[in-house]
Amino acid sequence: MESVISKGSTVDEAVRLGLEKLQTTRDQVSIEIIQTEKKRMLGLLSQEAVVKITKISEPQPEQPTAKVWVKDGQLYYECTPTERPTIAKGKGVRLFCNGKEIYDMLTIEEGDQLEVRVEEEEKTEAAWNITVDSRKMQAVLTVEPAVRKYYVLNDIAPAKHIKLQAELRTEAEHTIPYEEVMNRLQQLRIVYGINEEKIKEALQANERVSVVIAEGKPPQDGKDGWIELKAGANESKKPKVRQDGTVDYREMEIISSVQEGEVIAIIHPPEPGLPGRRVTGELIPVRDVFPIHVQLGKGVMISSDGTSLVATQSGRPQIVKKGRTVIASVIPKLVHQGDVDLSTGNIRFKGDIEITGNVQDGMEVEAVGSVVIFQNVNRAKIQAQQSIFIHHNLIGGTVVSGEQKLVIAELSVLLHEIRQQLEKMILALQQLIMFSKLQEKDIYIVTKKLLETKFQSLMEAVKKYESICRTKKEVLSEPWLELSTRLQSCFMAEQPNHFHCLESFAELLRQINEFTSQYEQTDTDSVELSYALNSVIHCSGDVIVSGKGCYNCNIYAGGKLVIDGILRGGEVYAQKGIQVKEVGSSFGIKTTLAVPKGETIQIDHAWEGTVIQIGKKVYTFLETRKGIRARWDEEKDTIELQ
Repeated sequence: MESVISKGSTVDEAVRLGLEKLQTTRDQVSIEIIQTEKKRMLGLLSQEAVVKITKISEPQPEQPTAKVWVKDGQLYYECTPTERPTIAKGKGVRLFCNGKEIYDMLTIEEGDQLEVRVEEEEKTEAAWNITVDSRKMQAVLTVEPAVRKYYVLNDIAPAKHIKLQAELRTEAEHTIPYEEVMNRLQQLRIVYGINEEKIKEALQANERVSVVIAEGKPPQDGKDGWIELKAGANESKKPKVRQDGTVDYREMEIISSVQEGEVIAIIHPPEPGLPGRRVTGELIPVRDVFPIHVQLGKGVMISSDGTSLVATQSGRPQIVKKGRTVIASVIPKLVHQGDVDLSTGNIRFKGDIEITGNVQDGMEVEAVGSVVIFQNVNRAKIQAQQSIFIHHNLIGGTVVSGEQKLVIAELSVLLHEIRQQLEKMILALQQLIMFSKLQEKDIYIVTKKLLETKFQSLMEAVKKYESICRTKKEVLSEPWLELSTRLQSCFMAEQPNHFHCLESFAELLRQINEFTSQYEQTDTDSVELSYALNSVIHCSGDVIVSGKGCYNCNIYAGGKLVIDGILRGGEVYAQKGIQVKEVGSSFGIKTTLAVPKGETIQIDHAWEGTVIQIGKKVYTFLETRKGIRARWDEEKDTIELQ
């Protein structure tokens, strides 16, 4: 490139002079300013402007190159005397040169006749079906639309080498007539809950779908008659929750009370249910509902309109449900001011008892209802058919709560075993009569033989039931004792009697079934206290110790056992699990905790020597551990510690 250095009084003058030297114009050069002009005072020039002007060479004409390209599905190419374009075949296309199919790369020669074709399209047919669930509550339409697959040749820009590539496209085709689906519904006798919009949406789907197109209406169960407790509704005794989230079992509503004339409960009539409907139009019936039968105990009457229960005396309301029958009573309350000691004598009352003082050595307190003691119990016996609350300490005493429920719970377990074994024995007798032509007069002998061999557990359960009824008859109602007499006549009689026949055994089985459902216990009692030492506590429900804990005690809880403090020495058992902060001592005092299989034992701190038992499995801690949750591991057949 040609260039000059040009000077002038200004930059513009230097540029002009340089262009004259090069004999060219401004748009054909590049200009570099080396130095600008400078002037002194009064406009006198002190430094000239200097520029470098370079003449730009003219671009050379572009040399032709070989190329090939695709435009609107057509193949084009150009060759040069020295170069040939190349082309390769990709997926979805076929390439032909001069009528011959090409499979490898092709070098194109001038005059070649090229043709490109896309692969043939594929098409799958539409498929659909309607399925109905076994309950005929839902009809589901499954649609798989017809699909067309085809290739499209994409445009490719000119290049010396290209690779032909076709794009696979998929397109759903909606070919299933709506009328065919409706006809199929008629064939399946689906007439209820049809959603036509869902059918149309499914038929327009672009992929496989399953849509609920008809839905039945489930029945709405009614409600049996029931009792709504109004007065004394807080008898469930919910403990107070502290601000830190812990539970204060001492802050409770102990015994609710009503006054004469106060409404105890509202009697609600049964509410019938609404039948459902299947997609086939069939009605789904609902179960019958039944009124609640009210049995009036002492201190209760029914209002004139028959809608409410009213107290006729002051006391604590009690509602006991047995099947479809509720027994409503108002239990009177005895309030004893001061201590129970030799000067007052023992206290026995057919109601609730509240004692504001202590219960001293050798004294007994017995209540048909609940017992509340606001001070201590010292080497005394407290017995109640319901809950017992001791605000302070139990020292060397015996506390029994819900003894009747404890006995009934034990008898109920035995009746469950008797019922199962009796069902099997009746079946065995029926088979013997059918295949061995056993006579009715021989049933006594055969029954006795079966009880000695195949059904020994039935005989053992009957004997134990009879023994409990005999020793605890003072706390059991007459029906339990009558059932014991019937069991003895059937299975323990020394001579045949009218009970030894299939009809009698079947009647006994029916009686046991009704009896167990009628006497199913829904309410639970509890024993709650602050501290216990060298004492015995038996309760049909929960045992809750909210203070320092228990030392050298024997505890049985038909519910759960919760000890906020220390459990040191003794044996405890809880039917529904144990929760305790600290167990045992650093001196290795043996302390045993037991629960049935399926329940858990939770211990925050267990000292060495602590023994836990779940079911029949026993585990002894050989070192101190913290944060324990013990449960039964079915797979490993052992106690698992978490």
